[in-house]
Amino acid sequence: MSISSLGIGSGIDLEGMVQMLMQVEARPLQMIANKNQSFQTKLSAYSMVQSAVANFQGTVRGLANISQYQRTTAGSTQPDLATISAGSTASNGSYNLSVSQLAQSQRLVAGGVASDKEEIGTGKFTITFGQITGGTFNEDTGLYQSTDTDDGPSNPSFVIAGAAAATITITNDNNSLIGIRDAINAAGIGVTATIVNDGTDKPFRLTLTNAATGEKSSMQIVVDGDRGLEDLLSYDPGTAQNMTQTAMARNAEFTLDGIRISKATNTVTDVLEGVTITLRGVSSDKASTTTLSVNRDTGAAARAVEELVKAYNDLNNTLKELTSFDPETRQASVLTGDSAVRSIQTAMRRVLSQSITGGIDGFRTLADVGVTMNKDGVLEIDSSRLNAAIDKDFNAFVAMFAEGGMSSNPAITFASAAGNTKTGSFEVEITQVATKGHYALEIDSGALDLSGTSDADRSMLITLNGVSRTITLSEKSYSESELATELQTQINNAFTGAGLNVTAEDGVLKLTSDAYGSATTINITPTGGMGDVLSNGTFTQGLDVAGTINGIVGVGSGQTLTGAANSETDGLKLTITGEESGIRGTVSFTKGYAYQFQMMADELLNENGTIRSHIDGMNRNIEQTQKEFATIEARIERTEKAYRRQFVALDVLLAKLNQQSAYLTTQLQAISGLWQTSSSKK
Repeated sequence: MSISSLGIGSGIDLEGMVQMLMQVEARPLQMIANKNQSFQTKLSAYSMVQSAVANFQGTVRGLANISQYQRTTAGSTQPDLATISAGSTASNGSYNLSVSQLAQSQRLVAGGVASDKEEIGTGKFTITFGQITGGTFNEDTGLYQSTDTDDGPSNPSFVIAGAAAATITITNDNNSLIGIRDAINAAGIGVTATIVNDGTDKPFRLTLTNAATGEKSSMQIVVDGDRGLEDLLSYDPGTAQNMTQTAMARNAEFTLDGIRISKATNTVTDVLEGVTITLRGVSSDKASTTTLSVNRDTGAAARAVEELVKAYNDLNNTLKELTSFDPETRQASVLTGDSAVRSIQTAMRRVLSQSITGGIDGFRTLADVGVTMNKDGVLEIDSSRLNAAIDKDFNAFVAMFAEGGMSSNPAITFASAAGNTKTGSFEVEITQVATKGHYALEIDSGALDLSGTSDADRSMLITLNGVSRTITLSEKSYSESELATELQTQINNAFTGAGLNVTAEDGVLKLTSDAYGSATTINITPTGGMGDVLSNGTFTQGLDVAGTINGIVGVGSGQTLTGAANSETDGLKLTITGEESGIRGTVSFTKGYAYQFQMMADELLNENGTIRSHIDGMNRNIEQTQKEFATIEARIERTEKAYRRQFVALDVLLAKLNQQSAYLTTQLQAISGLWQTSSSKK
């Protein structure tokens, strides 16, 4: 006999009994669910703490950067004459500027041809940049010419300035004016070639304009090719001037506070530290000046402190809300009394209670600059005291908040520091200034004939810091000046952007590294016939800066002097410029409040920090309760099945008993009926 629904057989509500039994069995699940919900709530609260500390970290990380406080404003009374911008290293000041000449680039124009597609000639030409000296320029003819002076005739000449040049090849495929124009533009040397139609019988004229300005940006064009190519392009003020000059390369000329200054460009960045002056026009007369002003934006420093105070109060308020206790309702918050929050609050108060070492008197605590804490633990700013502190000593004020160094000498610049660099004020003494390494190669006087020689006999190997390049001279005869020009051009081209500057003067080819220090190596190895002419080369190694910081010998590398290991200045890097040795002054290194708050936040948020460890702990608790819940749930399921088996058996048994009871009842009733009938017959 089977039971399709529990209790059908017996007529008893066995299903209800099972449900009541299972409710009792399920009580531990509710306890675990409540525990899990508590863990989830705490996890959510810890995530809020983590987010609040991360927001705080982002703010203080920016405020720990000294540039946030050292912003400047700059202006010009005549922006059509000059404009000015200033960076964080600029000093306050007002300057009178008068502009007599703007920097200009050179423009050359070739003679006209009948068609821009006609063949001109093939060969090679080299464009070199430099300065035209001597002689005079005739604006009517566009040519340089010799002139008589008290010291005798002055002849125009071209002096190479060391900028990279290019050799351009013209073949039968591009030997028209259009082809030459396109080849020059494709060379990528800053020279723009265009073709102008002037409407004459031979209207097509090639113009060359150098993008670079300054008197050392003039062009020299040496042609090695057909006569037609030479007649079109050859240009050397000292020899052949087959092109005419319509715009002269010249420097910007101006006076700043009465000091005459000449610069190659109209954008001047190296006259005042941290200041860029852009020249835009020429003064109408010598007395016409514009006033340039640079002022420290003290408002930026005040705003930075306001950001720090707001960030602190926001974090503090979040922590207070998560740990508050309502005495009237006696209701606690989710993290009331939590150890993680207490440790964060303790760390915050610890930073506030510290004074800044390395600073100066009057700038050691937040209260010194008008930042105090009220009775509710909220930071407040006294703006008058804050601004007074900024005006009193701006650098000392900044040192209270940012990480950085202050130098008493502008030729000593704080570069960086390591985590173990101690705060304090350190004397700097320089015993050796840094220099640049250079290779000097004497070019013997006389011609060098390389006609009929192989490439191997016309090659030389130049090595800069382990990187080698081979250059090969042309198969021709060179004069001393031509050889110097060719070597300078090819070496500059071979090492473009590699930090090598090549100059040629008085028969000496000089290769100078752009970098300071002893790490630079330069070598030239001539081969074949050039070895006899280029054999007197010497390398002078650059020197690293040497000196002491806080009386302990530092480690020099180029212009960088680093504090000695295991000393108070370990990891402190200073950039030393200038030519003076001896005691240069002092450098003060501080780790201000914003920096210390950043370190605090970094520690709290790292993988092993307080917040992460508590979040991980909550996740482990949640995982454990989920496992417990699943285990008990499975046990309850087994228990329910057992109960149901037992009650089903009971239901079947009771059903049988009920059937037997009904049968017996029927039989007894039948017997009783027979007995009554029998009795009535008697």
